[in-house]
Amino acid sequence: MFNCSPERNHTDAVISLFERVAYTPVFIVGLTFNITALCIFCRLRRWTDTHIYMFNLLAADFLAIIFLPFKILDAFCKIDPSALCTVLLCTQYFNMYCSVFTITAISIHRFIAVRFPFLTKALVSKSKTIAISACFFIWTIIAVICIIYHEDLHKDKLRSCYDRKLREKLQKQFFLLLEILGYLIPVLIVIICSTQTIYILVRSFRHVQGRDRVERKNIAALITANMFTFILCFTPVHIGLLLQYLTTEDSGEDFVHVFLDVSEWIAITNCCLDSIGYYFLLKKVNKRDNNSN
Repeated sequence: MFNCSPERNHTDAVISLFERVAYTPVFIVGLTFNITALCIFCRLRRWTDTHIYMFNLLAADFLAIIFLPFKILDAFCKIDPSALCTVLLCTQYFNMYCSVFTITAISIHRFIAVRFPFLTKALVSKSKTIAISACFFIWTIIAVICIIYHEDLHKDKLRSCYDRKLREKLQKQFFLLLEILGYLIPVLIVIICSTQTIYILVRSFRHVQGRDRVERKNIAALITANMFTFILCFTPVHIGLLLQYLTTEDSGEDFVHVFLDVSEWIAITNCCLDSIGYYFLLKKVNKRDNNSN
């Protein structure tokens, strides 16, 4: 099951060293932050639709973090391709796209709340039900896609536990789902909703003063940071998947392997960056609860 012999070429040796150095702090920081956020969530007195979306994001991040030790172990001692590797890769895809779709849902929810405040107030009694239904739909649709296309992650198509053979291409339908439904549509929605929300907030600065003005500026800054974090974390890995799908020459295998490995690490760091969002949200809620007391 394990192959602890030295790497056969320089590229694999460099990648293994990178994974040992890069993934270990992500696991430590991510586990600490996510457990802390989970404890704070469990102590919340009142849950809103925003909390439900954020908790769904936390669940996806936590799922990625608890399986990350297998990635670290693979960096030190290679795991031979097996059914376990198929499960690990499905979990990796599951987490990433659950995060993508949840962040997209948060962006839509935030835009509607700012653009149509009266509609939001009218639906306040149903907002939690809508949020729970959206989160359930996200998990269901990703699970169904993983089950349908799990053969693309079969052990016979893997060069190692976490890497596909270059000549074993993803099915065209699966590839298009990942690139279009899993990235292009969400990133367009996030950019459009975020920029429109920021525009509305900035336009409202002239009508408010004092604490309200400062708070709206902070919200606009946070939305901007979230948008660029989304683009930064998930764009490289989808470029890597595109390169892997298009590259046919053995000469380009090393570059694709390195690029995809680094981009996957960038994507997993989103688990730590999401924790910053949890912190600001929960800090604001706790402060409001304390003031109400």
